[in-house]
This record gives sequence, structure tokens and C-alpha cells, in this order.
Amino acid sequence: MAGSAKGQFLTFTQPGGPDGRPETIQERLDREIDEAPYRLGPLYVTPIAGFREAAYVRDLIGDRKDTPADFTVTVGAGFRTHLRTGRKVTWIAQAVPEYVWWNKREEARRLNLSGGIEGIFLLNRLTIDAAASRVEQQRIATPELPTLLNTAVDLARIDAELELTARLRPFLSIRRSRQEGLTGDLDDPVLQQLAVLDRDEELERLGLRWYPREGWMVGLGAERSKVTFDRVTRDASNEGTAPAVEVRINRPHLLFLADLAARSLRATEGSRFVDFDGVTGKLAVSYVPRRRLEFWAYGSRDLVYSLEGNYPYMIDRRLGLSLSIGVGRDDRTSGRIFYETGAEDYTAFSADLPERTDDLVSYGGSLRFLLVRGLSLTLQASRIELDSNLPGSDRSYTAGGLSLSLGGNLAKNNL
Repeated sequence: MAGSAKGQFLTFTQPGGPDGRPETIQERLDREIDEAPYRLGPLYVTPIAGFREAAYVRDLIGDRKDTPADFTVTVGAGFRTHLRTGRKVTWIAQAVPEYVWWNKREEARRLNLSGGIEGIFLLNRLTIDAAASRVEQQRIATPELPTLLNTAVDLARIDAELELTARLRPFLSIRRSRQEGLTGDLDDPVLQQLAVLDRDEELERLGLRWYPREGWMVGLGAERSKVTFDRVTRDASNEGTAPAVEVRINRPHLLFLADLAARSLRATEGSRFVDFDGVTGKLAVSYVPRRRLEFWAYGSRDLVYSLEGNYPYMIDRRLGLSLSIGVGRDDRTSGRIFYETGAEDYTAFSADLPERTDDLVSYGGSLRFLLVRGLSLTLQASRIELDSNLPGSDRSYTAGGLSLSLGGNLAKNNL
């Protein structure tokens, strides 16, 4: 969560909060290479295969109470490779095509292509992690349309950190991304609204991190952002700067994470964006009373762009709790439940428009079985409810199903 700029603003925050403790680049690299089942000289190969979101889905949007329930499944197969071209340089390549199938919504069936390349340079005092990727994936793209839709994200990023002294490390994080909805073949005009969110984002964060002791980090930095939307008629393009703070305290039984930015955003020339001044970011606390038991408390405040013609954006506020537990040798069976509450507070283009707030509640859980090394079966269920103060704007989403994965989580196939 803390440690790098991950994109200016999310379109949708997936319910459930953090799904694990953060890893350093070295820890992630060592784990992935150790898990690779095949080695060809300096090349480590991990096949990726399985299905996810084999689910019964029911979504209700406003007055559209006739929306039928349906069954969907996403099937994917690909690979992830690690190539060491030196003691301090590793290259990672990944390709994971997925086919999205629906029983009734034939127009929503689609082949999604995702892949990318990453270079990790662990030099004497300098660490560089650079990657370029494209992720095409079915997901909930915005809380205003709580239904599964296909989207694409192109991302180029560079993260660098210099060990100036044992405790002080300057850092730089750069992001260039392109986000768009893949809804061109859909006949439903409501779903085609997603095109107004197609945009390009630029983000840079520069600062200094202080490591006072093992497991502790405090970072201060400055961030610049720029967002350019495709649609001139519905333009919320903006740019701005922000001071930012990052905190990570990682102790054996306690973890605290924070990544906050005090944003000052202004409309670019020709844009209808309403100026924004406020803090966005995330906080999370994890407590582990026993090795196989973990409690999370978390919160977030994000700016989310709106589909509505009268509102350029909303402020997404969340507070949540989750509980994870492992059972059996090496936690071969693990479970997780969560509950969240919050609100979507809309900002209007003018004072003449009605105020809008959508109260949010979400809850769900999952049960994961490790069948053999690298192969896992997961059962999950979730529900999202949004109750608006404006008539006809209530919506909900319910899904329950299972996933089978070999070599990694298909839902997290981006570098």
C-alpha cells in the first residue's frame, strides 16, 4: 500500500481491504523464483492456468429491476518467466489470455489479452523496478455501475530508491497509464456510458524515506498529477500537486500502513472539472494475536470520477474490518470475511444541482483450499449495496462462486 504512487485515482475500490502484508522487491522476487516449478538454465518458468469468477451474478441498477441473473466464468492460461542476466538483474515476462463467458449475455463474451515485461535491478545502493503492461480484465469498473464489465489498463512505471545512508533513501516513482472500457460491442446504452471515463493519467512522486529501525519507514514527498479525458463534451481533465506522506511499521504482531496525499487539483483549459482541495489515501492496521489469525481495520478516502452528467466526481469514503484465519499444516485451508461501510459524496458542477450522497455497505468472504503446491481452489461470495438520497439511484450487486488457479491468482495478473 505504501511505497509508490500506484495511479492517481481508482475508478472502483474493490471491497475487502488489504489481502496480505506488503513485500519488498527482493522478498517478492525470491518468493516467485522459489515457487517456479521449471528451470531452464537461468530461466525460471511458472505456468498459469485455471478459472475464476465462476459465479452466479445478480446486479440491480436503479429502476432496472428486470435485470436477469446470469452465470459467468473466466478461463485463462499463460505463463510467467524470470530470467537472471546477472547477479543483480532479473527480467520478468508474463502473458495471460483469458476468455470471459456468460450464459445469457452473449454480447459480453470476450477474449481478454494481458501481458507485460518487468526489469528489476538490485544494484549496490540503487534499486530500480521498471515495467510496462496491459491488463484486459472483467471487473466492476465504477460504483455507479456495480456490474462486471471488461476494461483495459495500459501502464508504464518506474520505481527507484537510492540508499544514501543506512537510514535515508531518496525515492522516485513515475506512472503513465491509459484506462478505457471495452464496451464497444454492447447494445446497452447504460453500460456504454463507461466510455466517458476513458482517460490518460500522469503521476510523479519524489521524496525521501527515513528508516529509523528495522521494520519502520517514514516517507515525505511531493506529487504531481495530470489527467486527460477523451470526451470533450464530458471533460473532467485536471492537474495538480500534493505533499504526500508514507508510513510503514511492520512488527511481528502489528502492522501499520499509511499513504496519504493533500491534493490541490485544478481544471485544465477547456475542462469542466470542479476544483478539489482535500486529503486522499489509505490507512490500515493489522493485528496478529496468533500465527494463523489476523485482524485488519482499514479506511480509505479517494476521488472517483463520475458517469453522471451533473457531477464530475465523488469522494469515496470507506471503513472496514476483516478477519483471516488459517487451518491445517502450512495453512492449507484459509478463510476470510469482511464488512465495510461508507459513502459516495458527489460534487456537483453548480450549486443549483441537488446534493447527492450514496450510502454504501459491502460484506463477503472466501474460503481457500491449497490442493497441491501451486494449485488452489477458492470459494467466495460478496454483496455490495448502495442506497442513494436521489430517487431511482439505488443499486446492488451480489455474486457467489469459485475459482481454481495454478501458478498464481488470475485476478492479479498485472506486473
